[in-house]
Amino acid sequence: MISSGGAFSSNANGSLSYTVGEMTMVETFSAGNVILTQGFQQPVDNVTGIMELTHDEFGTLVAYPNPAVDYLWYGIQFPTTGKVSIQLTNALGQTVRSIDEKEYKTGKVVEPISVSEFAAGLYFLTATFVGSNDHQTHVSTKKFEIIR
Repeated sequence: MISSGGAFSSNANGSLSYTVGEMTMVETFSAGNVILTQGFQQPVDNVTGIMELTHDEFGTLVAYPNPAVDYLWYGIQFPTTGKVSIQLTNALGQTVRSIDEKEYKTGKVVEPISVSEFAAGLYFLTATFVGSNDHQTHVSTKKFEIIR
């Protein structure tokens, strides 16, 4: 079934693109130049505007999509320079992935984390930020779910 919001386009290679509605798949399949996704056109993994939605007293931490399937994207932005480390923990509090401490300069940082090897369930993304000016530690945690 082709969705009512579908469309097509062609380029020099003669490609055709349209959306398919009411699918229950959660994987992306490809064969040659043909790509079948979750029912939405997904030319690039690029999200804008999410970080403006959530601010707390020392900065921003966002995690999307929620629920996640293969990748979780995190975004951070802090008012000063410093060091930041990112951790993923499961519902039992066990660390399942640590992203090494990185020097944070300024501006928005948006990066993906592969979560395809983790079991379905509830997880937590924690950013620990130590400011260069005040040397205080700020911790922010976001809850997310992985589905299969």
